[in-house]
Amino acid sequence: MDKFQSNKIFIGVSWPYASGKIHLGHLAGQNIACDVFARYHRQKGNRVLMVSGSDSHGTPILFKAEELNISPEELVTKSHKEIVETFKKLSLLYENYTTTTTENHKNVVQNIFLVLKERGYLYPQKSKQYYDEKVSKFLPDRYVRGTCPECGATNARGDECPECGKFLKPEDLIDPYSTLSDTKPVLKETEHFYLDLKKLEPQIAKWVEESSSDWRKWVREFSKGWLKEGLEAREVTRDLKFGIPVPVKGWEEKVIYVWIEAVVGYLSASIEWAQNIEKPSEWEEFWKDSTCKHYYFIAGGNTPFHTIIWPAEILAYSEKYEDDTLWEKYKFPGESKREKLNLPYDVPSNKMLLYKGKKMSKGDGTGMDADSLLEKYSPDLIRFFFLRYAPENHDREFEWKDFIDCNNNELVANLGNFINRTLTFISSKFENKIPKGELEKEVEDSINKAFKEIGHHIEKCEFVKASESLLKFGDYSNKYFNDKAPWVSFKENIDDCNNTMYNSIQLVNALRILLKPFTPNSSKKLSDMLNIDEEYDANQELETSGIVTRFEDKWSFNKLEGGKNLNPPTILFEKILSQ
Repeated sequence: MDKFQSNKIFIGVSWPYASGKIHLGHLAGQNIACDVFARYHRQKGNRVLMVSGSDSHGTPILFKAEELNISPEELVTKSHKEIVETFKKLSLLYENYTTTTTENHKNVVQNIFLVLKERGYLYPQKSKQYYDEKVSKFLPDRYVRGTCPECGATNARGDECPECGKFLKPEDLIDPYSTLSDTKPVLKETEHFYLDLKKLEPQIAKWVEESSSDWRKWVREFSKGWLKEGLEAREVTRDLKFGIPVPVKGWEEKVIYVWIEAVVGYLSASIEWAQNIEKPSEWEEFWKDSTCKHYYFIAGGNTPFHTIIWPAEILAYSEKYEDDTLWEKYKFPGESKREKLNLPYDVPSNKMLLYKGKKMSKGDGTGMDADSLLEKYSPDLIRFFFLRYAPENHDREFEWKDFIDCNNNELVANLGNFINRTLTFISSKFENKIPKGELEKEVEDSINKAFKEIGHHIEKCEFVKASESLLKFGDYSNKYFNDKAPWVSFKENIDDCNNTMYNSIQLVNALRILLKPFTPNSSKKLSDMLNIDEEYDANQELETSGIVTRFEDKWSFNKLEGGKNLNPPTILFEKILSQ
């Protein structure tokens, strides 16, 4: 047998703004798929580092805090707590989920800012920016509203149109007005640092060309489209007081723009994780080992920040390792290896989930928050639905009919039906004891095929296909049970019945293991019914102790022996009778 090889997998998940509760768009965009991916790889025995946190700076925070008449600090504290509680209800497991308000994050961001500045990738430039004369303030992009020049929507923001999704600049808007006073702003000169993306364009273009062949087609083409249009220098500072200060003398009244700051969170959260486990250099195992694959789970609107801008920051910063002075001056906490930082391996970005035809947005108050769904429906159903109907390659409308069909026709009538029929038959006919039998080759082949297919699709970030393969295996299991008709053989040929139920329970156990990444609570419930309590589970260890210490491949089928006592069966998935 080949010796098991544990691989390293880094997973960065885009940071939701700490301006309110998680909405369904977050679940469809990134937060469910990332957890299924991470749970699978931990179950597979791979070393996983999944990080994210609450994005606690930027104009969306200020905008919401002013609307609620509370301080930004109060808002982010409250929102971060709510986000963590929601993620816990959904069984989302991170090695580290943090915020952008930590001293560690500030230091890492300022470190990167200064290296890019010293390497000549950041330069100051004067420009004109909208200014509200009534309140005497420069206006960040979201404080400017107006009509979208692309689609004519009248609620466009200075950074994006929520109707058509077009990226905008404040000066692009027709009939702009200030949200602070409803007056028309004027253009006034200010000065900011700019990131010279044009200077980095050849390196980025080369990297995208060489690395994007396995990306989703639309992500690859979208990124190449940006490059084809030509990259332009972008502002990286803002006239604000809430945020990470620009670490340059004379710039104390300005902060680092959130779009360049937040993506650095993937690295700062990794450094924080290493400190938390009291191994300060451990983050380098994921950021400096070229065999470690980096995956970024994000919603569609964040795509260019992860395929263009964050890679640009990494490429520019990695020049530090070739410079003796910079290497000594700008070491990260725990940094010991003079090696470049890893670039993304894959960016499985999802398109948008629409609600009543509109993009879900915290800032615009559109959509439904996740807690509203959790009040009435099981976390496992929500997890499975937002994977099953993930907008991987095109926008999808959230439909109640799809949600109920997913539960009643797939979880209940397919997977739950087979599991319940098998367990109740053994309970009533065999006194809750597995009959003795021999594993049929066709059953064994089907089980092995299911593990291989589902694992392959998860590794390729094809989560809709992974769920389809799981349901296809459920179809096979139901057909096996029906074709064998144990209710007949129990009366006419007990040996045949014994063998049928022995094989059926193996199919149930295979489903239990296959369900672990998708519906962890239901899988655990099924483990209890099958009287399995001494099985090592890396995800369970992470949940209870905060760290994984054993790396064993558990993505495989284990036979349950005949004669084993089972616990009384209960319904695994409940039918929804009405919305």
